[in-house]
Amino acid sequence: MILVATSLPGSALPSPPIVPGVDKVVHATLYGVLGWLVARAVAGRGWGTWAMMGLAMATFAAADEWHQQWIPGRSTDAFDWVADVAGAMAGASLLRSARGRRETRT
Repeated sequence: MILVATSLPGSALPSPPIVPGVDKVVHATLYGVLGWLVARAVAGRGWGTWAMMGLAMATFAAADEWHQQWIPGRSTDAFDWVADVAGAMAGASLLRSARGRRETRT
């Protein structure tokens, strides 16, 4: 889903964005879902696994931003990468904290 969305040509996107910075919210949301899904897959494993998950998502986000330079009307943006990583970490953290609260109640 992320690669499909980020591979759309710039002409398929609203220009200029309706609200300045809304693209960062979109990036964070898409990667937040990815972070939640990956965190769900590695739940119950140690911190080393979580660190590798974070590194893998940051690397995927960097590769995704890098590939956009070849998409017509798109460009690589370091702030998009920051939004991607922040979203992924937020999604993973939400799942981890929700599971932690549930485990302390039982």
